[in-house]
Amino acid sequence: MSNDTAALKEFEPGVYIRINDVMTGIRKLARVTDSGRSYIDLDTEDCTPLPIYETLQPEEAGNILGWGLYLVDNKPELHPAWKDLCERLINSGEGVLTYNRAAHWAFVNLTFDFDQAMAAATAETATVAGGRKALDDMAKNAGGVA
Repeated sequence: MSNDTAALKEFEPGVYIRINDVMTGIRKLARVTDSGRSYIDLDTEDCTPLPIYETLQPEEAGNILGWGLYLVDNKPELHPAWKDLCERLINSGEGVLTYNRAAHWAFVNLTFDFDQAMAAATAETATVAGGRKALDDMAKNAGGVA
């Protein structure tokens, strides 16, 4: 692996980033870990943090508070719908990453329909989970088949 390929990018811990998923080909929302140089992409106890490689084109996406503040400052007429949506998402019972994916989708699309946002988020989470399963399967078979 060349130095360019192995170069890591650092972000503020806890912020959300958009990053390419090599297993699925999608651009996914993930949360930066406390190290600032790795991320998690699923809300499971055994989700191994992955490094934030520069080659995966990571970019800061912000967080739910920042998205709301942007709307207050720039599109105040949309903020009540945003606030209502966020309350529903937070109380939905979904994992933090999934409801933040829904909030991010709503923010980017300026569409605050709970069902649409949650459908987009659960689809992304399912795709990420499928990619993680494929990665885990590859790791289990890394030594070859006995």
